[in-house]
Amino acid sequence: MTFEGITIPFLWGYKPETSMAIKWVQAGNGNWVGSDRGSSEDVYETNISFKGTFAELTLLDNVLNDNRENFNITCGTGEEIFGADIDYSGALNVVVIDYGKMERVSFSSYTRDLKIRLLSPTFQTITPSLSSLMLKFQYVATSEVDTYNQFTYDGTADYKDHGTDPGIFEAVFRQTNDEMKAIRRYLTVTCRNSTVAFPAIEDYPFGPNADVGPFSVKIIEWEDMGRSNLQFWNIRIKMAKVF
Repeated sequence: MTFEGITIPFLWGYKPETSMAIKWVQAGNGNWVGSDRGSSEDVYETNISFKGTFAELTLLDNVLNDNRENFNITCGTGEEIFGADIDYSGALNVVVIDYGKMERVSFSSYTRDLKIRLLSPTFQTITPSLSSLMLKFQYVATSEVDTYNQFTYDGTADYKDHGTDPGIFEAVFRQTNDEMKAIRRYLTVTCRNSTVAFPAIEDYPFGPNADVGPFSVKIIEWEDMGRSNLQFWNIRIKMAKVF
């Protein structure tokens, strides 16, 4: 990675942080409703750690000091620090959100943590899709029993049952780089606040009492967990049943 033309070494384990401009609330009937300001208001940030000699980290500090408002970086192959679907073919204009600390970690090595935001992101041309979702071992499948019990002064019970039970499916998926691109584009472009079909990844996504579907869902939360290695990314997705 280069900062204004200066190559700076950084540590593996960076994590893209994509914040979609949607505010979610759960309505009284159990469905989730989102207020969406649009994809142009989404925020693309990353937390990244740089490690090198004192001289290398001094070069980085000089770049940060000379470019306080914004500056350009160039990412190499495998350095998709803002997410796999971003267009990294040219220079990226960024701004520092948090400078972190410069620390000495060995006799000759220093580190500095930075949180940086991508300004005016552009994206690769990708067909959005959830069809490749590859479920890892653990997931959470829940379905509430949505009843309301009210008791009179003498203890008589009055039961109200909505007849439909809210459900949440939350899981971590492991994807290749190309799959991750398509999934991220689907999450940020195709579904957003829309109702979509639950993908074919699990027979009882909301527990055995909810049967096998088909179900409609809204994706109310997701987290790009970064690369697990050069071949795979991990992503956590949370889906709410729509009824």
